[in-house]
Amino acid sequence: MKELLLIILILFFTSNSSANFKEIKKKAVVNKPEIIFPIPKNLKNCQTKLYVSPELNKIEPILKVKAPIGYGLDDRYDYALSKFSNFTFPCSGGNIEACEYVKKTILNWAKADAAKRTGPSDHEGRHWNDTLTVNLYVASPMLAAYSFAKQVLNVSQEEDRIIKNWFKKIVKKNQHLLYGKTYDNGGAMGTPKRAHNHALSSAVAHMALGVLLDDNILFRKAFRNYEAAIRYQRKDGSMPIEVRRGGRAMFYQGRAMNALAVIAIIAEHQGYNIWELDFKGKNYHNLVKFFLDFSENNQIVFKYAKENRFPGPAKNYKVQDLKSNSSSNFGWFYAYATRFPDHENIKRVKTWIKNKDETNGYQRRIMQQFKNLNKRGFGSASWTVVEPFCHFTK
Repeated sequence: MKELLLIILILFFTSNSSANFKEIKKKAVVNKPEIIFPIPKNLKNCQTKLYVSPELNKIEPILKVKAPIGYGLDDRYDYALSKFSNFTFPCSGGNIEACEYVKKTILNWAKADAAKRTGPSDHEGRHWNDTLTVNLYVASPMLAAYSFAKQVLNVSQEEDRIIKNWFKKIVKKNQHLLYGKTYDNGGAMGTPKRAHNHALSSAVAHMALGVLLDDNILFRKAFRNYEAAIRYQRKDGSMPIEVRRGGRAMFYQGRAMNALAVIAIIAEHQGYNIWELDFKGKNYHNLVKFFLDFSENNQIVFKYAKENRFPGPAKNYKVQDLKSNSSSNFGWFYAYATRFPDHENIKRVKTWIKNKDETNGYQRRIMQQFKNLNKRGFGSASWTVVEPFCHFTK
């Protein structure tokens, strides 16, 4: 009788989660216009000081995007973002001087019509790399930075119009949501392309733009990508599109998990909880479980990773490329661990810490993140959009 009651309860909450999300996907509205990420009231985890000189660290507009046809992005924009982060991080902690420079930089880029994509629109290699370059290194981080700036500065109507029109232009031009397309080969067969990390990055940019412009249709676009990524994970928690990628299988699973976390956090700030979206046990918790399962036994990903689909520089699928100091690999953990401190996944990490002599290098990377919760920041935040120590923790 108890077992039957438990099954009924599980089915109720599972169906309720899906039903709630269905309603959110169709009817969610922007409740706090222009607040993509709020500046926290408690700034203890945030960078608030400006450590570099604006005059000596000018970030000139890069006018045209030209990523490689093969693996990789346009690294000029990655370098510009790394310089821009010197200002966005303290601006996101409320530093007025940093926010002034953030606004000035974005306005200069907008007036110059920077980040213009001139490549093909046929979804071939250059198109994929150009669009991700803009969404990842320009649109999403600058949208978030401008939101921070507007929380502490007065921006004239004319400047606001110029900046917002430019944001609309680059997000639309680099739309890569991949609706209506499905993989028909390899380990990702049957998986909708909208669950791809590139599509998730584009979804983040659309969602952020929707918040900035108070546009409900743009805001809701990301929910469709989020749903696909959660629904089409495997039962073991692996993401079919990502874990095919050789030595970067877990690298890309982590990046996709970051994008999902960003979408969930932006939704959270607008009053919607989508963390618990569940399809018969396929949920965000299950993605984390696979990451932990892999950390204990890295061989579980080999059967997927050996496909070696666009592995980049990490062609040995038996050596997974994960850097402990990279927010692109582990930023999601800060959101997850502080929202679900009592979940079995986090209890498992705590068990590793108690028995650290029995752990391997992959486990210790996770353990390092747990020990550093609320203590220090990553050097970059491309896939997390914002600095996770400040804006992911709860």
